This record gives sequence, C-alpha cells and structure tokens, in this order.
Amino acid sequence: MKFSGIIIISACCLSLTSCFTGIESTPRITVKDVDRVVPSVNKEADFAARLAPPGMAQWESGRRFLVTDPKLSLLFEKEPTIAPGDVLVFDSLDDEISITGDTVSVLSFHKESGNAAAETLRYKIGVPSSSLSASVTLPMSVDLDMTDNARRILSGNKFYITSPLRVDRELTPVGRGRRYVGVTIRDVAPGNADYPLRVDITDDLGNQSSVAMTVGNARSSTRNFDKLFELSDPRLRYPTITDTAWENIVNSRVAPGMTTIECHLALGAPRDVRKWHNGGSFFESWTCDNGAYLIFIDGLLAEIH
Repeated sequence: MKFSGIIIISACCLSLTSCFTGIESTPRITVKDVDRVVPSVNKEADFAARLAPPGMAQWESGRRFLVTDPKLSLLFEKEPTIAPGDVLVFDSLDDEISITGDTVSVLSFHKESGNAAAETLRYKIGVPSSSLSASVTLPMSVDLDMTDNARRILSGNKFYITSPLRVDRELTPVGRGRRYVGVTIRDVAPGNADYPLRVDITDDLGNQSSVAMTVGNARSSTRNFDKLFELSDPRLRYPTITDTAWENIVNSRVAPGMTTIECHLALGAPRDVRKWHNGGSFFESWTCDNGAYLIFIDGLLAEIH
C-alpha cells in the first residue's frame, strides 16, 4: 500500500510538472517543419538584385565604362588624359606586391579607340583581389554593361511607379509627375556617377518622362528599382480610399478630410511629427519636406499651411 501511494503521488507530481512546463504537450520541431516556414520576400528588391552589376572580382575582359568626370584620370598611374564621354575597357585584375610588401589589386584598362596599341591604364586598390567588396566599382563612371543588362530586363515591361520625382535627359530635376500609376519602360540609358541609369517611362495617360535610378547595395544606392517601382497595382492595397482621395494621392496633393495614411501616401514621410490632446480631441502636426505644415484633428486633415 505504501508503494502504491508513493506511485500515485509521483504520477500526480509528474502530471503537474508536465502541465507547467508544457514540454510533453509541445510537439518536437523537426528540420522538415523549419523548411516549411518560408520567409516573406520583397519581390521588388529581388527584382532589383537582377539589375546589380557583378563585383570587380567577377568582371570579365571587355567590360565597358563611360567616363563622367575628367578627375577619374587621377586614379590611374601616369594620370592619362580622360574626358567625359570616353569609354574605358576593362582588361584584367591582378595581384601585385607593393613597395611596402603588401598585396594590392591592380585593374588594367584601355581607352576604347581604333588604336590596337592603346595605352594600358593601371588602377591600384590597396587590398588583395580576394578582399574587394562586391559594392566597389570604378568611380566617376557608368558601367555600360550594367546599363545594357537593365535595358534588356526593363524595356517594354509595365510597372507601377511610386516616386513623383522626374528628371530630364541630363538628370536635372524637372518637377513632379503622377505616382502609383502604371508605366511602361521605353528605354534605359546611361546616367551619371550618382545615378547611373536614366529610365524613360510612359504613364497610363500617355505622359512621357524620365526617372533617375541607382543599382547595387552601396550606401549611395538610395533610388534602386524597389524604391521607385512596384510589380503590382498599389491601389489594390487600399480599397477603402475613395477615388477622389486617390486622385489627390496620385498627384501628390492633400485636402481637408484626408487621413494620415492618405497624406503619407501623397507626400511621403513627414520630417517632424508632434502629437497632443486637449482632453476632447487628439491633435497631430506634420512638417513635410516640401515645406507644407499639416494639422490633423482626430486623424483627419484639418489645416494646411
């Protein structure tokens, strides 16, 4: 009897323990279970990755670069004469031992011309080729092979533009255009060192314009494809927004009665936000990059300054 009592008490203790720990009631997670958990994917960022050029270590002989600044000559030995519009052709990447005994990378180029005996231009980088960052490229130039690749991928396709900023053929800002509307890519052309691609578009009303675009994962790549375009119609994500409010958003306008979400879509994120209440209503003020000062009362736009 004593043994049976001990057994019963022990069983109860085990039962209580399992309730509190949850170990026995939680199924074991297997590798197969983990494999079934697929993380969400930013389709636009994945698409943008297709436009990025390879790193220096993967360059093949014959890759072409359009010079955008004559100061590029200062990077090369002997400081050759280089002018904007010249095309440099990549020949090879080698490792050399410097006078300090360190291994450095040496990239060799020649200027594109009809001269078969074109001068070799040597550009040294103070790390071995195996340590070159994938984001490093030839400065003050535009990778023409990258431009050709972007043209092949983008031209003739329809996307939805999310940026209102437009530029002319020289990438000079020319004002604002319609956003969150379907556009067809007409062409992709070389840009400049800051924005290596000029993307020519036609919107759903037939308006033609251009946007400046960056590529790659460098810190300066702030206007990549995924920051400018979406693959699907953004209007479908906001079924409760009225057609009148959406037309304002498309044209980067705001009007009294619009919500904070609608104003955010129209103008972008505010530079400064302040919130307060008087006991009966909730107030919010926005200072925007375009100089506008907005006041919301209970979530609706009430004043525009």
